[in-house]
Amino acid sequence: MKQPLLQSPRLDLFVFQIDDLVDIYPCVTTTLTRYMAWEPAQSFAEIQQIGQTWLIAESNHTDCHFVLREKRDQVFIGLIGIHHLDTPTPELGLWIREDFHQQSFAKEALFEVFKWASLHLSAQYFLYPVAIENQPSRKLAEFLGGTVAGYKTERKYEAVIYHIPPYQDDTN
Repeated sequence: MKQPLLQSPRLDLFVFQIDDLVDIYPCVTTTLTRYMAWEPAQSFAEIQQIGQTWLIAESNHTDCHFVLREKRDQVFIGLIGIHHLDTPTPELGLWIREDFHQQSFAKEALFEVFKWASLHLSAQYFLYPVAIENQPSRKLAEFLGGTVAGYKTERKYEAVIYHIPPYQDDTN
């Protein structure tokens, strides 16, 4: 049985493996991706190709994808990606499957990944682009200390770009 890289009170966070696609594929819907720059895969073969690119990016140390699973029964909850690990401004992105929205899983998991990334990467700050209308995701960026640093036009929406300073552990 594989071991999680990170844990939160309710979640185990694993580094993505190709066998996770069986759980990921059915959860990626057009309504889920309305505030994302990409569209759902049209077939399982297509998502397998995407998964292969993630594995290549992970082996090249440019990206890391965390698979979120509920501790209790290992049900798949969502994904968190850290992109451009090899730059001073890595980019955070995440999604939670729709039937688990509004249960604070995103906040809980993103905080763990953010702390891990702050400790393991030499980030000047983290980028967090999000659709202007996506208030729940904007609140996540602000929870992590993010401030609006710019705007950009995506194909499907107007986005705001947050800069999030690395986590500082004030308990030491």
